[in-house]
Amino acid sequence: MKNNLTYTMAFWLLRFWLAARAIGTGLTKFQGKVEKDMPNMEKINDMKDLVASGMSQKEAQDAVSHMPDTVMQTVDALSFSCYHGLPAKGPMTVETFSSSPLMPAFMVQPYAYVLGFALIGLGLALLAGICTRVTLFFMGLLYISLTWGFIILEPSMGPSAAAGIAYLGVHMVLIVAALLLADYNKFELVKCGSFGCCKLCNKD
Repeated sequence: MKNNLTYTMAFWLLRFWLAARAIGTGLTKFQGKVEKDMPNMEKINDMKDLVASGMSQKEAQDAVSHMPDTVMQTVDALSFSCYHGLPAKGPMTVETFSSSPLMPAFMVQPYAYVLGFALIGLGLALLAGICTRVTLFFMGLLYISLTWGFIILEPSMGPSAAAGIAYLGVHMVLIVAALLLADYNKFELVKCGSFGCCKLCNKD
């Protein structure tokens, strides 16, 4: 029979992977393009060239003084202003799901709004070890909801949607495996059963 430490390490690997997956996916919902003041590299490079050609630092600064110190550039960033629970374009937009008879239209916009926050919140809770069983269960429910989205898209997307369903199915298998190994969990911040509302998941 395997040492308990083996099962504990197996659980930790699942726990950390699932947490990283959820947090990373959630953060991509906040990724986008923003306008930002950036150092004017043209001015900096011109100054370097002038100094290299024999000018003093002050002379080089005077020679490029007509150029602005910073310029506006479009850069990749993480920002609340960039948040998009569902893509703005493509087959997985709010409009696409709202028009489907398999999805209540009034639920789509709220779902898109909370999706990124839910992924990050569940990922952080799993990483920290906050009511791990409950966290894993709700993470599984979230992936089931994402699976339903691909089921809705399957008639229009075909094999791509089927691949998405299978991909999420792998996540479900990992979550189930983590739940089965949860008895070997160590170093939880908040143990399951610590609150009256979650006595049902108490190991005892």
